[in-house]
Amino acid sequence: MTINEQTANAKRAALRLLGMKDYTKQELKRKLIARGFEMETVQETLSWLEANRWQSDQRVAERLTERLTLEKPSGRRRILKEFFRRGLSPPTEQFSDREEELERASQALRSQYGETPPDDMDVRQANRCFQFLIRRGFEYETARDALHRWMPRLLDLYSRDGE
Repeated sequence: MTINEQTANAKRAALRLLGMKDYTKQELKRKLIARGFEMETVQETLSWLEANRWQSDQRVAERLTERLTLEKPSGRRRILKEFFRRGLSPPTEQFSDREEELERASQALRSQYGETPPDDMDVRQANRCFQFLIRRGFEYETARDALHRWMPRLLDLYSRDGE
């Protein structure tokens, strides 16, 4: 197979992948190498994709940020982990504001469990809500504060349960 045929095949494979999902350069590179393409062909293909605006790490980062802050509100730890996993440099300044983090945690609670907690919520259910926030990547203090904000009677619930 000639170099031109190999490059054409790599471009087709990359476009098929991008037709299903946005990938970062690093992800595409891994996938193309796994399909047996030479490094030189992969590099040429990635440059071609970027030049023709088929692939953009910036676009992937923007969509990832939107998904993890608006669609599926997540904590700073999860956001940073996801950026690193996808081979992107995280916009650390954007996720360092404590109040924004608390608002994302509150939004995650509301979207998962409703605008207000059920009147009959017990300690076990409150703990489940807390663990949900921890799994979403929120720090302990943020999860605790968001839970108190969403459910102001939480302290009463815990003191009643401990009696």
